[in-house]
Amino acid sequence: MHETISKSVAAPTSEKRIAAVAVLGTSTSMGKSTISDVTASFFRAAGVAVHTVRVESGRRRAEFPAGDSFVDLDRVEDAVHAVGGVASLFDEPWRRIKDAMTGRHVVVIDCGAGGQDVLLDVAGSTGLADVMAAGGTCLSNLILVTPDAESTRQAARLVAEVRERMPAAGILLAVNHLNPGQRPGLDTPQARAVSAILKPLGVARIDIPFCGAQALAAFADSRRSILEILRADEAQLVRWTRKGELASLAAQAHLAAWWRAIIDQFGTVWPFAAPNR
Repeated sequence: MHETISKSVAAPTSEKRIAAVAVLGTSTSMGKSTISDVTASFFRAAGVAVHTVRVESGRRRAEFPAGDSFVDLDRVEDAVHAVGGVASLFDEPWRRIKDAMTGRHVVVIDCGAGGQDVLLDVAGSTGLADVMAAGGTCLSNLILVTPDAESTRQAARLVAEVRERMPAAGILLAVNHLNPGQRPGLDTPQARAVSAILKPLGVARIDIPFCGAQALAAFADSRRSILEILRADEAQLVRWTRKGELASLAAQAHLAAWWRAIIDQFGTVWPFAAPNR
């Protein structure tokens, strides 16, 4: 059993406590929900309660835990004509964020395809990030990007939009390597092109290493959280993967290494102070 616990980093006094993290990206199939779950696990491993908000099509509601809040993107067109416009869809998440501002938990906002536009509209019309900053807390935007030139150009535009509509919010780029050939640190023409686009943005960056079928996919049907998998014993792993014991242990070990690589970077570039630790 792998007991892999995150080490949180106390924030300098000039840093505002992170009360909410929005995971954004401009394309589908980038891994936004997976990285949202990793982000939630980072806080939970440090003893911080988490509430997750899914900004997704209502057709996907059954894919997520029943306790998550849900903003149905299929209702956006109708909400435009409602009192408060699209912001009315965020009334429930805003209540959760206000609780997070008092230190009760951290809110992770998983923005599915198109969800980033809704969040930007809401933040721009309500001053959401400014309200949080005035209360001594921070909304941090984790912008997911893949290591190819077009994705990084789209991410650069998204960074500009976030800066325009949420000037008080934080920004962290997460480069998600979706296949084994996209290893972080490789010096290739593609890697240099990506760096040439991202470096001038002046935004902190982490790398998400490739995680293939030998890890996450092995546990996909179990609907278990990352922390549950990392803390499971051999019998639980075999039930959840429906594979042999050695294969299950190897998948757990691979997942533990992948998760540690991510959260170690979080702890370096994303310090936070949590009053409920």
